[in-house]
Amino acid sequence: MHAAIRNAIRERPEAAIIVALFATLAMIYSLVTPIFEASDEISHYPVIQHITTTGRLPVQQPGVETLWEQEGSQPPLYYLLGAGLTFWIDTSDLEEVRWRNPHAKLGIPLDPDNKNMVIHTGAEAWPWHGTVLAVHLIRFFSVALGTASVALIYTLARDVWPDRRWVAALSAALAAFNPMFLFITGSVNNDNLTVLLSTWVVLLVVRIVKEGITTRRAATLAVVAALATITKISGLTLLPLIGLGLLIHALRTGEWRKTIYTGLGLVAAWLVLGSWWYIRNLVLYGELLGLKTHVAIAGGRDVGLWEVISREWYGFWVSYWALFGAVNILADPVVYNFYGAVSWLAAGGLVWWLIQKARAKAWNDLLLPGLLGAQALITLAGVIRWTLVTYASQGRLMFPAIGAISALMAQGLLSWIPRRWRAGGAALVGLPMLIVAAITPFRYIAPTYAPPPTVTEIPEDAIPVGARFGNLELVAVETESVTVEEGGRVPVTLYLRASEPIEEMISLYLHALGRGFAEIGKIDTIPGAGTLPSTYMQPGVIIRDTYLLELDPEFDAPTAVRVLIGAWIPETGEVLTPVTPDGTEIGSVIVEAGVAYPRGLEGCEGVVPEGATPGATIGGFAQLWLSEPQTTYHAGEVLPVILYWDRTGETPVDWTVFVHLVDEAGNIITQADGPPLNGDYPTSLWRRPCQVEDVHILQLPDDLPPGIYHIRVGLYDANDPAYTRAPALASDGSPYPDNAVPAGTIRVVER
Repeated sequence: MHAAIRNAIRERPEAAIIVALFATLAMIYSLVTPIFEASDEISHYPVIQHITTTGRLPVQQPGVETLWEQEGSQPPLYYLLGAGLTFWIDTSDLEEVRWRNPHAKLGIPLDPDNKNMVIHTGAEAWPWHGTVLAVHLIRFFSVALGTASVALIYTLARDVWPDRRWVAALSAALAAFNPMFLFITGSVNNDNLTVLLSTWVVLLVVRIVKEGITTRRAATLAVVAALATITKISGLTLLPLIGLGLLIHALRTGEWRKTIYTGLGLVAAWLVLGSWWYIRNLVLYGELLGLKTHVAIAGGRDVGLWEVISREWYGFWVSYWALFGAVNILADPVVYNFYGAVSWLAAGGLVWWLIQKARAKAWNDLLLPGLLGAQALITLAGVIRWTLVTYASQGRLMFPAIGAISALMAQGLLSWIPRRWRAGGAALVGLPMLIVAAITPFRYIAPTYAPPPTVTEIPEDAIPVGARFGNLELVAVETESVTVEEGGRVPVTLYLRASEPIEEMISLYLHALGRGFAEIGKIDTIPGAGTLPSTYMQPGVIIRDTYLLELDPEFDAPTAVRVLIGAWIPETGEVLTPVTPDGTEIGSVIVEAGVAYPRGLEGCEGVVPEGATPGATIGGFAQLWLSEPQTTYHAGEVLPVILYWDRTGETPVDWTVFVHLVDEAGNIITQADGPPLNGDYPTSLWRRPCQVEDVHILQLPDDLPPGIYHIRVGLYDANDPAYTRAPALASDGSPYPDNAVPAGTIRVVER
């Protein structure tokens, strides 16, 4: 055995290196990713734990909440093997370790906070014990399965193209250095056994077509195929491929009897090894595959094929290469650009190679690659069919065919390169993939779950708050007074401290407020953007807790953005009243955070109606238009004065609008002074040209004598003791007397 391995390494050193690198990287991914943060691991492992604690497979009941959720509907082989590895471990702490983040943002990759499905504690630290130990042992088992899969992928490509050593090497590299494949390999997931068995089946089918049927080959195929069907339902998609391979063999050799016997052997192996689980489904659920029960628990959907393809293809492609966590951790755009270039070059090269073979009528050269293509297409058809009935648009579901896909991609990529340069071509693709794969755990995965940083001093530009929510103190808040559009993000940093040990779980809320203090965005979270439960905060230690608060896609804008910060206890729903350190209640904690504009600025144009007259240029920073008021009023009525503003320059001052009704002698009869838009759009935040409508209401006195009255408007600095007015210029550049702009004349008449 050892001699055979040494010979294999000497003969195929590139394969040995790739396999060793894969095993190392997969182990790193396994160790870096916190438990239950890999795709569906949070549901896969409880199936194993249920088997170890009860000795039985889960029985699915739609509407009944379980730890394993829909994964209890999966075929059981992987879970049974995992149970065999960990049956001796006391995993009674599962629910404690599987402490779900109540504010987790699953499947939302663009949100930067609360990506963690689980709240992680010191229970996960070395030395491992209980559930943590069991999960890591099964992860190591998955790494072993993935390592064997990579070795088989190399062997498969070498069998399909025996004279193209570097195609085989690049095939293995395309799989081994795929970050998503490494991520899944380092997790508790039945895909890992499915990939191994599927690749093995394809290799056996290729060898049957290429070299013929032997007793050993037929028996191995029968057993491996049967095991694949009780590992995952997608294992059934191997049956059409096996049938195709056997048919091709029979047509080419005329060995129909041997082919039929092989087929019967497949049926017999399935009856012995796999049929029991399908019979169990019939007995328990009244269906052979259990898929309706699976969908009833996971959640179904009714969607058309074109809708799935047009809307979800990109996310599907991304999640084949690099989409981690709960489908919510993206890599940098340059990474996807690289994989996009590799994918397009591979597709183009493969098409070009096929055209060349077709022109040369070298049909035999296409036979074995055709089997690889068939497996990829059959797998894709199965995934699409599944995606039409439930939410499953993830490219990683194509991993049962990753060997075929990688081999075809490698052939396509190296088809562009003359044979003598193909070793360099394989390295040109493989080395960047290795670098990205090696960087990924430390750049994208680990930082996501890192606890928040601590500080010893509060920055000078932070706003002191000193509000306590129970024993959780909001020491200060830091904002950047940003300019955003609807749907944009506002940065807010909280400085939090536990004044004393906190016994209850406290959640925070950050509500973005717009005009009229209407809510225009919110975040619910536990401290540390989801990573640090309040009960684990060390008294006296200040944490820096940063958020990017996403605004709604539509609201009344432009508007100042304020952020309301509060806290509550999720278990009881009790909202905590903020108090000062001496116990005095604070009404609320609200901080200014900048200004929001309409998305794309379309809403900033066309606000001024036709017929409005240019009123003035004021202070060098504002343009004013006027809408003529109604001309006749009675005493005691209200007079709306509608102004239209646009920003023409900057001003650091928050100017106040004055709206005066004066008599013929210039005496002020009534006035309606106030900031623009009732304070929702102060002039110091006028950072972009944007037309706004500003309504001020004049209340006419009940005893106002009949007569002619004039409206005068302008701006003044309310913080200046002299109430200095902003210069107001007419359209010809001449100043208005007293910087008061005439805004219309009304007549008050008797009732």
